Amino acid sequence: MKAARELLDWIERLGTLAAVPAVAVLLFAFLASHWLAAAGAALLLAAVGVRFLTFRRRFGILERRRLSAYHRAEVEALAARLPVDGGAPLDTHEERLRTGFGFVDPSFSGSGALRDGRPIVDVVTDILRSGDKAMLMGEPGSGKSLIAALVFARLADEFAASPRKARCPLFLHLNAMKPQADPPDTGLTRAEEQALWLKDQLAAEVTLPEAGKLARLLDDGRIVLVCDGLDEAPVMRSPHLLTSIVPESLFGLFRVPSMLTSRTAFYSIYVDATELMSGFTSAGRLLPLRFEEQGAAFLRWYATARGHPELAGELIRIIGGNPSLREAVARPLILRMTAEVLLDLVLQDHDAESFLSAGHGGETSAVYSRYVDKWLQREQAKEPSKLTWWQKGELIECVAWEIFSKSLASGRGWGHFELKDLLVEADELRRIAGRWLESSILVDATVDEICRELVHRSFLIISNDRRRYRFVHKSFFEFCVARHVVRCLDERRAEHRAGRTELLLHPLPDEVIDFVRELLLAVSSSPDERAATEATFLAILNRVDIDAGTGYLMAAQQAANLLPIVAGSRTMELLRSGELFPEHPFLQRAVAVADALHHDRHELLDEFVKRMETDHEAESFHMGYNRIYYGDQAFGDGLWMDDNHPECGRFFRATVRHVKTPAYRRIRVMDLYTVRALLGNPDRRRYLIGREERALRELESLTADPDPELGPEYDRQRVLLREELRASLPETERRPEEASPPEIPQS
Repeated sequence: MKAARELLDWIERLGTLAAVPAVAVLLFAFLASHWLAAAGAALLLAAVGVRFLTFRRRFGILERRRLSAYHRAEVEALAARLPVDGGAPLDTHEERLRTGFGFVDPSFSGSGALRDGRPIVDVVTDILRSGDKAMLMGEPGSGKSLIAALVFARLADEFAASPRKARCPLFLHLNAMKPQADPPDTGLTRAEEQALWLKDQLAAEVTLPEAGKLARLLDDGRIVLVCDGLDEAPVMRSPHLLTSIVPESLFGLFRVPSMLTSRTAFYSIYVDATELMSGFTSAGRLLPLRFEEQGAAFLRWYATARGHPELAGELIRIIGGNPSLREAVARPLILRMTAEVLLDLVLQDHDAESFLSAGHGGETSAVYSRYVDKWLQREQAKEPSKLTWWQKGELIECVAWEIFSKSLASGRGWGHFELKDLLVEADELRRIAGRWLESSILVDATVDEICRELVHRSFLIISNDRRRYRFVHKSFFEFCVARHVVRCLDERRAEHRAGRTELLLHPLPDEVIDFVRELLLAVSSSPDERAATEATFLAILNRVDIDAGTGYLMAAQQAANLLPIVAGSRTMELLRSGELFPEHPFLQRAVAVADALHHDRHELLDEFVKRMETDHEAESFHMGYNRIYYGDQAFGDGLWMDDNHPECGRFFRATVRHVKTPAYRRIRVMDLYTVRALLGNPDRRRYLIGREERALRELESLTADPDPELGPEYDRQRVLLREELRASLPETERRPEEASPPEIPQS
C-alpha cells in the first residue's frame, strides 16, 4: 500500500496521470479502426484528466489526505496543553479548541477590517478568506496564540469540508523556525526558493508539494499562513536590519493571505513604521479583559468545568478584592492560571487570600510559581520517577538559563533582548542534563532517563520534532530564567557570593526583569532569604572590578539596580551615599532609578537628571546603554557609552512607551530628559522629525499637565520639553489656551 501511494505521488508530480486514459483510448481506437470517434473521446478524457487528476494548481488527492492529517495533529498538539476537557459534543477542530480553553472573546482596537466590532476570531477569519493580511498585537498572555490557533482550526474545518474551494491553512510557530540557510544553486526562481524554505520549515509536520507546485499554489492564494510569535523569531543578521526581525524568506511569503501575531512592545519598538507593515492593511491590539464581565464569566465557566460551580463566587470575591491581582488577570493566560491556583487552594482548605497578599505587587510571579509547582507535582504523581518534582523544577530552570546564555554567546548582536532563541537541540539537552546530574549527588538516574522525564512528563518543554525542544509559552521561559537568577542569588555560602556575578554580566530583558523584581519582593518577606540575597548583591558590588570590562560594569549596574528591593535601611543609606562606587554615573543612575521605582523617592533621580545636563559622561552612559539595549547601537568595547550615530528610532519609541506606561511613572523625569537629549543632537532631531512626527506630537500632548507628586524637577523638564517640541515641529493650529507658553519654573 505504501509503495502504491508513493507511485501515485510520483505520477501526480509529473503531471502525467491524465495521459494514461488518453493513451488507452487511442490504442483502443486504433484497434477498432474508429479513429475519429476515438480521437474525440481521447481529447475529452484528456481534458477531464487535466481538470480532475493533474492538480497542477490545486492539491491532489493524497496531498489533501496528508494536509487533513496535519491539521488534526496540529490542533491536537495545541489542545493537549489544556488541563480542562470540555463536555460538549466536539465535532470540529474549532470546537475542540474553544471548549478546552473556555475561550472568552476579548475586546480589541484596530485599523482596516479590524475596526469591525464582531468577535475577533470571526473578523480575522474573514480577512484571511478575502485574501488579505492581519497583524494582531497584545501583551504577554493576552491570548494572541489562542486566537491564532482558533483561526487556524476554523480554516482547517473549512478546508476539510471544501478542499477544492477553501484556502489551506499552515501554522508557523515562529520561535521554532530553523536557521536560515543559503538556498542551493538549482536554478529556482525567487518564489520557488521561498516555497522550498516553507516546505523545509514544516517538513517534520507535513510533506508539502514540490517547490514549483507549492510556489504556484502560494501565488494563487490557495494557502493561508498563520504565523504566531514574531517577537520570538530567531535573529538572522545584525540587529540594525529588518531581517534581524523577520527572516528574508518569511518576509517574502507575506505576499499570501497571512495572520501575524506579536507582543505589543516588540511591535511598537521594532516593527511599526517598517516596510513589513506596508502589506498589513488590518492591524489590531488586544485590550485587557474587563473583570466584572469577561473575567467573572470565565471564572464561572472554569469552576463548572472543574465540577465545583458553587465555588465560582468565592473565586470572584478573592480576585475582586485584590487590586494588584485584579489588574494582573486582565490577561487571559494569567486569569486561567489564577483560577486554577485559587481553586486548588480553596479545595485544600488553604487561605487563598493570604497566599496572594493584597497589594504587594508580586501576585503574578506568585501565581506562576504555584502553577508551575502544582503542575509538576501532579505529573510526578502519575507514575514512579527518578526525580522529585522540585528537582525537575530546578532542572527546567537550568535549561531555561542555558537557552538564554546560548543566545548571549551566539554573536548575533543584542536582539536577544526579545528572547528569540527559545530552542534547545536534543544533544544540548543531554549535555545540560549531564552537567546537572554531576552536581546532584542525590539523583540515581541516567541522562537518558532524566531527558525522557523532562521532555515527556513536563508541560514546560514540548517537542516540535524529534530534534528540538521549546517551552510551551514564552512567558514560562522568562519566568524560569528569572527564578533561576533569584534562586542563585540566594547564596548562603559567603565564599561563593562574588561568583554570582556571572548571572548579571549581560542585561536582562524587560520581561525577565519584571519577574526578577517580583520574585525579589517575595524574597524580602523571608528574613533568611532576604539577608542572603542582600549579602550576595553587596559581595558583587564590593568585589567586581568595573574597569575589567563591559560585562563587569553591567553586573555592577544590575546589582545596584536590584539591591534596593531587598536592602535594609543601613544598606540603602550606603547606596544613596555613593560610597560603594564614588560618583560613577552608570551606577549612580542604577540606584537612582531603583530608589524611585521601589521606594517612591525621586531626589536621587532628580539629581542625576541635573547631572546629565552638565556632565557629558553621565549623559553618554545613559544614552549609550539604552541605544545598545534597544538595538540602535551595536555592542562593542565602548563601556555602554553613546556612539552619537543619528539612528535612534527604537530607543525613542521605547521612551515614548515608558512615558505612557503607569508602571514607569516614577522615572518619567528621566524619560523627558532623554527626549530632550535626542532633540539636542541636530542629526537625531532631523531623524525624529522626519520619521516620528506623530509620536512627537503625542508627547507634546502627554506633557500638557503637571504632576505635583513627581516634584519640581519633573515639572521643569516637562515645560522645557514642550517648548523644544513646539520649536522643532512644523507649525499647527493651536487652541487659544495654548497661544502663550507658561513660564519655566526654576530648579
